[in-house]
Amino acid sequence: MKKTFLLLGLAFMAFFVNAQDLKTLTWGGQQRQYLEYVPSTYSAETPAPVLFMLHGLGDDATNFFNATNVRATAEQRGWIVVCPQALDFNLQTPLGGYDFGTSWNAGITVTVQLELYGMPFNFDVTVNPDADDSGFLMATLETLGEEYTIEPDSVFFAGFSLGACMSHRMAIEHGERINAIAAVSGVVGNDMQNLIPAAHVDILEIFGTSDEMISYDNAEISLQSYGTHSIGLPAEATVEYWRDFNQCSETAIFEEYPDLVNDGLTFEMYSYLDGTNDSRVGFIKVNNGLHRWYLGGNNDIDYTEEIAKFFTGTIDVTDIAEQNESSLNLYPNPATNFIFVETQNAVNIYDLCGKLVLQGSSRIDVSSLPEGMYFVKSEKGFTKLVINR
Repeated sequence: MKKTFLLLGLAFMAFFVNAQDLKTLTWGGQQRQYLEYVPSTYSAETPAPVLFMLHGLGDDATNFFNATNVRATAEQRGWIVVCPQALDFNLQTPLGGYDFGTSWNAGITVTVQLELYGMPFNFDVTVNPDADDSGFLMATLETLGEEYTIEPDSVFFAGFSLGACMSHRMAIEHGERINAIAAVSGVVGNDMQNLIPAAHVDILEIFGTSDEMISYDNAEISLQSYGTHSIGLPAEATVEYWRDFNQCSETAIFEEYPDLVNDGLTFEMYSYLDGTNDSRVGFIKVNNGLHRWYLGGNNDIDYTEEIAKFFTGTIDVTDIAEQNESSLNLYPNPATNFIFVETQNAVNIYDLCGKLVLQGSSRIDVSSLPEGMYFVKSEKGFTKLVINR
């Protein structure tokens, strides 16, 4: 089963969250909430980067925190993570009410055309227009700065679906305070696409070519009986919007992630560099990818980890591929409990995120490792290992 999730009205399995309770902030006359996670290594003497994670349409902060496994990133890198909560949006139309669920005011308006009593009728739909989400998120950042020692040059936003659209809005309106964003399955909204961003921000766009919720080619969504509508710039046009503004190189550095997992997906990385103030734009194109946040283990890459690497400038697709081509003999492969490596030297085993999970030599007990894909490295080379049970 793919370790993925869909963030549009679906229920998620509950996980234990070792984080503080939802906090409350009064903004715009409303009680707003956000989940705040402070890593165990936090010290007021050392400024900490801040990562805002924006959930998708109909989802909530706690589900998104759990499903993206961002807690592991917070602990590994010492980042404070904030998962804000969007407000509910119920649209009243001539045909009745339409409940969107939790929705960000991401700068999206569509014009609905329908026939009512035999007469044509048009009306505009702006997603949650009364919610000052942009102000709320910046107020949350200010509150965080009053409570903790944060690194002002390491403020990041990442989002999924409508949360990704909201991340683009934040970069456009508040780029002077935000250093980088990552948008998964979301685009620059149509109310935002003609605006000039406030500053040059590093941008990572991740989009699947078979996205069934927001189409890859024209950013269309279906509003059921209200028809199909484009919500903004399509995936590649969103990348071009930021590449052009940041004045990055017109030609991308193209790299392919190694296709290690039989998941029907392939991942391509396009990097546009040398922008104003050293800004960058990255685009991970997911061939056959759906409206999902793909994680490691059962997929070739882990979105959460790749986003963290992009924010820190440590993505190295080519190096991963070159390492995978090295030859190191081991057996059995796939393995269950033990592997035998044809070397007497030290052997390191890494997960797909590059984390060292086991060491040994010659005969290695791998029974403690979960099922999935790993890399095995020694002085003789580098190869992949599959553990099945």
